[in-house]
Amino acid sequence: MATSMSHQGRNRIVKELFKEYYLTPGRLELPFDMELREFALQPIDFDGYIRHLSFRNEGELLNFLREKVPLHLFYSSAKYQLPDAKDVERKGWMGADLLFDIDADHLCETREIKFCPSCGSISSGEKCEKDGTELSSYVEMGEECLKEGARQAYLLEDILKHDFGMEPKVYFSGNRGFHVQVECMGECALLTSDERKEIVDYVSGDDVPDYNGSPSDPGWVGRKARGEKGVIVDRQVTIDVKRLIRIPNSLHGKSGLLVKRVEDVKSFVPRLDELSPFKGVVSFKPYVSINTSLYGQEISLEFGKMNIIPVSLGVLLHLKDLGEILAYVG
Repeated sequence: MATSMSHQGRNRIVKELFKEYYLTPGRLELPFDMELREFALQPIDFDGYIRHLSFRNEGELLNFLREKVPLHLFYSSAKYQLPDAKDVERKGWMGADLLFDIDADHLCETREIKFCPSCGSISSGEKCEKDGTELSSYVEMGEECLKEGARQAYLLEDILKHDFGMEPKVYFSGNRGFHVQVECMGECALLTSDERKEIVDYVSGDDVPDYNGSPSDPGWVGRKARGEKGVIVDRQVTIDVKRLIRIPNSLHGKSGLLVKRVEDVKSFVPRLDELSPFKGVVSFKPYVSINTSLYGQEISLEFGKMNIIPVSLGVLLHLKDLGEILAYVG
């Protein structure tokens, strides 16, 4: 049994957990042509990003991550002749995968909660009315948002498969949405931004006529008859031919959850114990009283009171700036 205590800097335990995760080979889902991709990351103890990195294999990447533990980890949708060139024009663009981003928190109403991390009081404005401390904020998103995001991802997957003959992969983003990726070769990889915009317009249902068809008809004829609407995606993500992608099975720095492949998105139910790789418990001190449900986990914590909770939940709440991890036992 390993025990870790926090001293200076509340990120120490989380940093060790992240570092240990990336020590194990075979966890990350890397592209077969990774030597053509630009890699980028935000170190866990640094505000900026490190870009224009190139690795020939997983071993080289993991060696780098041992020194620069990532809070966020990416590779490029684009394939380059010189992926580590700092001048974008020198990289030599060779094509790009086709990406779609579905933000679940854009599909339903959310609630912003502002609170004082010193006294735990809920407030508005910029500073605490009691002691002048700068307020922290948290956007609460109901589980129905992720359910709607999964429904949208399923519809997008269906359109790409049956209308375009593509083989999309669906991923839970690790936080508040879904990524859909088509690994492109040949003509697909060389699609221009304008051509990708046309695909976005199609999957979004823009300018699709009101066909008179039956629910069993293929394409938008059947979808219209079934009362289905288009998919709501972040258009800029798809149009951008040089986009950075979160590496599948990497950790999302705003939650500590995995960017995870979803084989059956229609029946996907996000569960904290399935989305977090961390095992054990932590001593956790919340900055505000918390009564909510996150990823199937009911949470009831009182401001300032020490709690022993699963490490998966503690890391999640810590990265949401809702409290501090004081000790870890795993």
